[in-house]
Amino acid sequence: MISINTDLLGRLKKADASAWYEMWDVFGPSIERMIGSIASRYFGQETIKDVSQETLARVYQEIAKFDPNRGVKFSTWLYAIAKHVVYSELTSRSAQKRGGGTKPMSLDDTLYEVSTTAPPDAEFEAAVFRAKVYRALKEVEKIADFTEFECYRLRLTDGIQGKEISDKLGVSEASVSRYLKRVRDQIREAVGHAVVGYSWTDDEKSEFDTSGLTNHDDDAFDAALSDIYLQDEATRRDYGKLQKTARSVR
Repeated sequence: MISINTDLLGRLKKADASAWYEMWDVFGPSIERMIGSIASRYFGQETIKDVSQETLARVYQEIAKFDPNRGVKFSTWLYAIAKHVVYSELTSRSAQKRGGGTKPMSLDDTLYEVSTTAPPDAEFEAAVFRAKVYRALKEVEKIADFTEFECYRLRLTDGIQGKEISDKLGVSEASVSRYLKRVRDQIREAVGHAVVGYSWTDDEKSEFDTSGLTNHDDDAFDAALSDIYLQDEATRRDYGKLQKTARSVR
């Protein structure tokens, strides 16, 4: 059975440890990449590391206040947290240079600024969506037969099917066809669950409709999924350090 809990936000608000780890397992690499893209404009690598950990801590402290009924996307809220931490560090450094104190912008002010004038760039929002889809794929991988999933993985990573997969794995073309359909059907269902489970505003849920993953044509669906999968794999290779430090924040 596919295990995607649709009440992640509720569990986060109750300080459920497993929900906290789940959030960073799903979104950690894309959040870390986003933090780096903001902080690298102002700081060196050591400070970026500190800012990343401070952002993680602030997310943990503020998550109970996140209210999707205000119409703010989770990705926008995360972006505002990261930007607020960067602003606070810049304000602190500026005050030290002048020898005086300056009150940093409040988190609510930062959220208002981000949501009204400077929303997250399209790449970060796309990365958050890709993370939801990637989670669905990994859940299907857990429950699927190894050979069946490997057939579909080759379809996603190498863009091949039919005889080429048959030759690589030593199974009949007829079997490959059955395996691809079975795993694809599981993934279609899992992706739907993941997008709903990790989306808390109508805007977030509507991203599914423009992703290419609602396409009933198998080749078009596979192509859209392949692009998402490969991009998220690359992000997880390059990022993910925050996942390793998330346990120390609680």
